[in-house]
Amino acid sequence: MIKPLLLSAVAFVAVLVIVAALTVLTGEEETACSSTERDVGAAVLADDTGDQDALVNRAIIVRGKCEQDEKN
Repeated sequence: MIKPLLLSAVAFVAVLVIVAALTVLTGEEETACSSTERDVGAAVLADDTGDQDALVNRAIIVRGKCEQDEKN
């Protein structure tokens, strides 16, 4: 009776450790400043001209804020 309970507890802890390790290893801090290249890429790939202009403007504004934050 003790062995199945012990095995279940060990399996549960092992799964928790694996999930925690994968979270730490694959976790990436996502900030507005880390996605400026992605914003520019989205502007380039946008289908509509109005969308391109809006995405370019957003990328410029975000990049300006990031540069200002880096100076401070």
